[in-house]
Amino acid sequence: MVLTGTSRNLSVALYIASLAEIGQGITFSRVEIAVIAWGINIASGILNTIGTKAIGRMSSFNVWWTIGGTFVLVITLLVKAPVKVCLNHNC
Repeated sequence: MVLTGTSRNLSVALYIASLAEIGQGITFSRVEIAVIAWGINIASGILNTIGTKAIGRMSSFNVWWTIGGTFVLVITLLVKAPVKVCLNHNC
């Protein structure tokens, strides 16, 4: 359980670092990514200490965020996907 939470937090840290690197052109070192991951670990620990109400609200938000994000992604792919044209009728 501990390793699952820690690996999830590291994944979030890598995701945040990747967004910053792509968006801002910044390159993070391993130590800076580790600091981000530890910050997320500490924030997770504080959130888990606060109580189940906050965790319940976050879970509810995550469900709607996932559903909404999936819907937006599917619509975007349907709208932006290139149209395949068959010229020789072998498609």
